[in-house]
Amino acid sequence: MNKSTTFTFSLCVASLVPCVSEAASEIQSPDKRIVLQTQAEDGQVTYSVEFNGKAIIGKSRLGVELQSGAFAGGIEVSGSHLSSKDETWKTVWGQFSEYRDHYNELTLDLKEAEAPGRTMQVVLRAYDDGIAFRYVFPDQKDLKEVNFKKEFSSVSVVSDAPVAWYAKSSTNLFNDVPFDELGKSSRTPFTVKLADDRFISLHEAAVVNSSDAMLSIGKDKRTLTYSSSCKQKAGSVSAWRSILIADSSADMAESSMILNLNEPNKLADTSWIKPGVSMWDWRNHGGKADDGFVYGINTESYIRYIDFAHEQGLDYVLIDAEWYGPERDPKSDPITYEHEVDIPKITSYAKEKGVGIWLYLNDIALKQYDMDRTFSQFQKWGIKGIKHGFLGGGNQVKNAFSVKVLEKCAEYQIMYVLHEPNKPTGLSRTYPHYMSSEYVNSMLDAATRPAATPTDLCVFPVVHNLAGPVDRSCGMFDLDQSIARDKVHKQLPSTVVSQVAQCLIFPSGILTLPDMPDSYKRKLDLFEFITKLTMNYDETRVLEMKIGQSISMARRTGDTWLVASLADESGRKLDLKLDFLDPEDTYEVTLYEDQEESHYQFPGSWNRKEAAKNKVPFQPVATKRELYKIRKMTVKKGDLISARIAPGGGHCMWIRPKD
Repeated sequence: MNKSTTFTFSLCVASLVPCVSEAASEIQSPDKRIVLQTQAEDGQVTYSVEFNGKAIIGKSRLGVELQSGAFAGGIEVSGSHLSSKDETWKTVWGQFSEYRDHYNELTLDLKEAEAPGRTMQVVLRAYDDGIAFRYVFPDQKDLKEVNFKKEFSSVSVVSDAPVAWYAKSSTNLFNDVPFDELGKSSRTPFTVKLADDRFISLHEAAVVNSSDAMLSIGKDKRTLTYSSSCKQKAGSVSAWRSILIADSSADMAESSMILNLNEPNKLADTSWIKPGVSMWDWRNHGGKADDGFVYGINTESYIRYIDFAHEQGLDYVLIDAEWYGPERDPKSDPITYEHEVDIPKITSYAKEKGVGIWLYLNDIALKQYDMDRTFSQFQKWGIKGIKHGFLGGGNQVKNAFSVKVLEKCAEYQIMYVLHEPNKPTGLSRTYPHYMSSEYVNSMLDAATRPAATPTDLCVFPVVHNLAGPVDRSCGMFDLDQSIARDKVHKQLPSTVVSQVAQCLIFPSGILTLPDMPDSYKRKLDLFEFITKLTMNYDETRVLEMKIGQSISMARRTGDTWLVASLADESGRKLDLKLDFLDPEDTYEVTLYEDQEESHYQFPGSWNRKEAAKNKVPFQPVATKRELYKIRKMTVKKGDLISARIAPGGGHCMWIRPKD
């Protein structure tokens, strides 16, 4: 017998107060542009979505089957609950000083169609910038464990010609791919253009007790299905499945939904959490300073980083791997240090100069040695943060361990960055000392990983950056000579102004600069823009964006604006209207620009291994990547800034009230 149910309802307007209505099956976003409907038919529960009066998601299945066999025989809706929420919360740091958490929520009570009649819930939310849903598994007599066998959560897109931007891994980005050509699986965020005025992006939020999710494409080449591993006790909830919805790619880049889906800040005291800019040593080993000094893993190198950070008003110095011995050796104890790295001397000197020290820790050291013992010593040294390397993957055990390290760091007031492929899912709201994740693939990592192309850089903001803050280690100034160093494996297809612009475009709680102090000293007039980066902003606006072609972004701190633009391999003519300024003020602006001859190209092989294979030199060579110019002018609201952005280039502006 075909059982089909369709419902309507009147939304309860009392914020945070649920009302029971067995007829409820629809919610709208607060601005009413998004309408989500649920349906129950033939033992399945589905949903569909309209945006601005047009269907964007067709009937798509909800639900899971557990290893115990629970919910395998079909489910039915036994009741529903409606609620809404509207509150504003202040950030500890981020792209905005505060966010509005405003949504309408529908909870469906689900029951097995056959005995023993176990129950679960699906909670669905509609925000102005998208929808999300998660599963709740109440503790009950016949359900003690929740172990996913199969997840049915799907998204069936409605579009004549959908195209996608996504990553199969943290290093393989796929751009502008028609759905007919999609691979079998991909990671999230998974961003889709349905039409010129309809975009969606599939991701997840609050991943603390399950593996990262993957997406698989169905035979119809329109339906994407989530899958993840989740093993926990009943009385638990799943991660959120999220779908950002917008009429432009720029709007998606400003979305707050992923953060809002996470739990509020769990830390009572956040005064010790301070975002900022950091010098970083790893790419400079073997680099020669202008006075002949050779940088390496030693005390004198770190003293030089500290001195430069102090001179330029930078916040931190990050000491990367090997300072406590070979990082993959279980015998390398993180409360000791190699004889050429005197941690007490370095931290004492840094404290005198007002510079904080971060330390790298391999995952092995975090698991091999008691964390209380390690972090207690770090606290005595005055360490401000750790970079957690080589956790690897994103399975449930590793995700849970990352949260364990986060919580232990909080006890000792130590900030945290997670490297390798683990993707952010908004946990920086719950744990605001979670400053960044590599995820997107740090700019110069690994000898054979391809460097991000200028096109890729104009895609990241609506793929990887939608997941959360990412540590790309932008800001290489010595683009021509740096390949002579031990840890610089490949050429970068970028102008130096693009390197500066990337430092603003890609959000992070800590910006780890990859070059030597000497390289920055040679271009201090350009480095000036980096010294203005707070890595913490009151407001962020994406001024314009064409996925894979260009982006312009503005970030405000107080009454000062920083603006950065990027272009693909074709370059572009920038015409940017300053309509975001206060009409009552006159502003002074410093413009950091590519020269007429600037270009991202370089001759020869792109990495050492390729050069060795082709038996050609891989050595420094002069290019036009480092050409730049700086000019100043006075502007007011509505003025038009025109400039040439070189192929693979960038453009930056520092705008402040004239008085």
